[in-house]
Parts: sequence; C-alpha cells; structure tokens
Amino acid sequence: MDSLTDTSNIRNITPQCSCYSCGFSAGQILSLSRLIEQDARKEERDADPLRGLKVAITIDDLFLWKGVPWPDGYSPSSVTKALVEAFAHQGLQGIHAFTATAPAADDPKLLSIFDDWVGAGHHVGNHTHFHSNLNWVSPQGYIRDIELGEKDIARWLSMSSVKYFRYGQDGWGNTREKYDEVQAYLKRNAYQAAPISAWFYDTEFIAPHVRCIRCGDADAIKVVQEAFVETAVQQLRSHARLAAATLGRTPPLIFLMHATPLAQDCAERVIERLVSGGVEFVSLDTAMQDPFNSGDPGLITPKFYNKTQKWAATRNLYLEECPPSILERLDSIHPQSGPSTQQMMTSIFEPIAREVGGTYTLKQY
Repeated sequence: MDSLTDTSNIRNITPQCSCYSCGFSAGQILSLSRLIEQDARKEERDADPLRGLKVAITIDDLFLWKGVPWPDGYSPSSVTKALVEAFAHQGLQGIHAFTATAPAADDPKLLSIFDDWVGAGHHVGNHTHFHSNLNWVSPQGYIRDIELGEKDIARWLSMSSVKYFRYGQDGWGNTREKYDEVQAYLKRNAYQAAPISAWFYDTEFIAPHVRCIRCGDADAIKVVQEAFVETAVQQLRSHARLAAATLGRTPPLIFLMHATPLAQDCAERVIERLVSGGVEFVSLDTAMQDPFNSGDPGLITPKFYNKTQKWAATRNLYLEECPPSILERLDSIHPQSGPSTQQMMTSIFEPIAREVGGTYTLKQY
C-alpha cells in the first residue's frame, strides 16, 4: 500500500474535536491538497536540478527529544525500523544518524536502537546529549553536552571509521568566540563536524501531523503526508539551485531527514521520488571530500542557516521561499486539537536550553 494512503495508524483513534469546532473544513483540506499538486507540477516543468545530483542522506534524532508527543502507532523503534527498511529497499548502506541521547536517560532501552541501526550497516555520530544549540549556550556548556553525548554512544561511535559530530539544529555558534572554541575542542578530540547542506524543515510538520491524528481526520493526514514528500523534493531542488548559483557548479549535498512519525510513513516515498528524479546517493564520507561541505564559509550568524545558505549569503544569494509557505498553511489545520508548531517547539527546546544553562531563542530565518 502506498504510504500516502495508509491510514492504519489512525483507525483506533477517537476524535478529540470536530472540523466545526476547529473551524477547518473539508473544502479547505481539498484546496490545500490542490495547492501542493500545483507546486509539484510547476517544479516538474522546470529544468530539474535533481538529475545527476549527488546526495548524502543523513538522519537526525532517532529518539527525537524529551517532551515530544508520540502518537499511537509510532515510537523511536518503529520509525527506525521503517527507515532501515526504506534504505534497504533502495540498496543504501552506511547512513549516518546523529542522535541526542537525553530521552534514553528516562528509557535506557532506547539505546538498543543503535544496535539495530548499526546492525543494518549504518553509522552513529555524536549530536550532544540534550540537543542544545550553541547559539543558546556558552561554549563550555556546549562542550559538556558533547561529552555527555559521547559517553552514551561511545561503543557505537567507535565502530565508524570517521568520528563525526553534528551541531544541534546545525547551529555552529552566533559569535566567533563560540565557534572557535568548540571547533578547537572538536579538533583536539578527533571529531569532524558534519554539516547539513540541504534540509526541508521536516520537524515543522510534527505539530500539524499530531493534531490531525488526534482529530482522527484521515483526509487531513494524507494532505500532511503529501506536503511532507513534496516539500522534501522541492527543498532539495531549491538547495541544489542555490549551491549551483553560488559556486558555478553543483556540489554533493548532505541532506537531512529527522526520525519523525512522518518519516515512518513517508521516508521510502521521498527516497523513491529522489531516485526517479535522477539523484545519485553517495556516502557522507564522499560528500565531505568536497570543500563546499568540509570548508568554512567564514559566516557567523544567529540565523537558522545550513552550510549551503551560509556559502550563498557570503555572495548575497538566498534560499527561495524560506521557510516554505506550506508550513503556515499546515499550521492552520485543526488548531483546536493541539499546539501550533511554535508552541510545541518552545515547550520542547526551552527546557533543553535550561538544562545546559542557556536561554532558548526562536529560529531566525
């Protein structure tokens, strides 16, 4: 069954609201679905930068984070299983997962997921313990978070030929002093920082997805799934165009997907779409050989920028539709059934910032 039409996860849900109380009608759901289709057709008419594009797919947060709501039918284990199966179906091995380990402090059994991941031929990298963002905290507090993460994953980290670290939210520091101090620490401890050079804001889909599930609205869930897949493909295209405009060539891109409930349902569909579009998957090691990914753009910024956006900004070039407009539309679905994206993310990451002695700030686009 196509993952976009599989509603088995919601069949036992009792709706907690009605479309009337939410003020969101079936007609609005249909209209949103048509907008997604129109955007997809426009992209297909244009010259497709996906053809021949080299992509290293990476996964963040196999456990997600403390405080995230897990709907019935979804768990870190079930999402990981779906990702492993999706990669296996396409013959992809050696995928790196970067996971903040704080949820395992409450549930140590979560660590066994690393056994499943590595057993399937994939790799584990450090992503801190709490998932702090260097923009929020002191470099000393951030380094302590890195060290806590390494203690949790040391056994699996040692199985990789390269000791990779990924900054939480790809935040490399909002001051030169922070950046230099943490980079020096990583170098002393034989880490190589693995950046993100393409993402699709997939964590922004969590709140609308949860609300639709709570409402028991199968049509709305399918719209969110469709939007997830289309946004992944469109954002990779946008990043490829921006990278090519910046460099005059198209480098390999390091693409991020989080281990969200939607990834359980849609990851295989995303991969299939990229393969059919002409993407060539490569390893993280291969992508890191290009200075576009391994080099330093020299840009220190508080903005929520990945590596492609940073290189581009040094040339006064910027990602089109950032963030994607679909996110605002999705956040209007069933608003009475749960928190908005901003409310949910604040409830998750504000306590994380406090855990490491910092102050949470909203993303700046």
